[in-house]
Amino acid sequence: MFFAAGGGFNPVEHLYDRFSGWVSLWGVHGNEFIQAWNDKMPSWMALSQHVIMMWMAAGLIIAAFSYVTYARNTRVPKGLRNFLEPIVTFIRDEIARANIKNPHFHHPAGDHGHDHAHDSHAHDKLPDTWLADKFVPFLCCAFFFVVVVNLMGLIPGSTTPSSHITFTGSLALLVLITYFVGSIYMSVKVEHGVGPGLKAWVVNLVPVKWSSNPMDMVVWLLLFLIELIGLVMKPVALMIRLFANMTAGHCLILSLLFLNLLVPDAQAIWRVGTGIPTVLMSVAIYGLEIFVAILQAYIFTYLSAIFIGQYLVPEH
Repeated sequence: MFFAAGGGFNPVEHLYDRFSGWVSLWGVHGNEFIQAWNDKMPSWMALSQHVIMMWMAAGLIIAAFSYVTYARNTRVPKGLRNFLEPIVTFIRDEIARANIKNPHFHHPAGDHGHDHAHDSHAHDKLPDTWLADKFVPFLCCAFFFVVVVNLMGLIPGSTTPSSHITFTGSLALLVLITYFVGSIYMSVKVEHGVGPGLKAWVVNLVPVKWSSNPMDMVVWLLLFLIELIGLVMKPVALMIRLFANMTAGHCLILSLLFLNLLVPDAQAIWRVGTGIPTVLMSVAIYGLEIFVAILQAYIFTYLSAIFIGQYLVPEH
């Protein structure tokens, strides 16, 4: 705090995407290597502390799940597997299967009516969790990546990539691509009588059938515009929610810790009286931040499952 009073330290610097913080860990040569890399590479391949934190989080997740899958593949879960397996099971049962249902396959009768009936009968034999289980790996990756990144950002000296809008925007874009492409694919698979995939997707997007009546056309087009805006705004809400919550928590802790800087230097003795309550409140909020880091990963994963289930299987 007193070092900050000299004006040589930015209290919210750890929220920025930077690489200078690695000098303390790698020394001057590490800083020179990153500088040389960034000078030669395009901007989208530049190294920063956020990028390296994401690599570390991804490497930690891959190593943990590789270990529990291959090195400790026993019947009775123990150690790390005993910790991770209930989380994966919860994501599968309470998030994926609860929000992503199987579609209703419909096939028009025609020259190949017998084949369509055979296919429909085969689809009826699919497990109730057929479609949901296909998205369990994606939802598990989203949850564990976000939660590890959030928790690693609470380590002193590190940064929080989830407090950067481009990070949360990239994750939300992945969710958008998943349910947009998936919904077009499912439209082709489910409604062969509607037509090509994009046309079937448009028809399924609006909950009102198309009609040549002028008033019905106006209502249909209005609903289509609303649904199209909602299609884009859902991942935007995911992006802003995660970004705002992670940034707000860090800013609140930093604001409390640096309240002492408002005390004039001539009355520095009063910083003792203001420092004790602010530090205690910061510790309490830091504990709350740990809960928020896990909660926001859960909310992001749960809402992603809802959006995927909503657009892939619109009849539900």
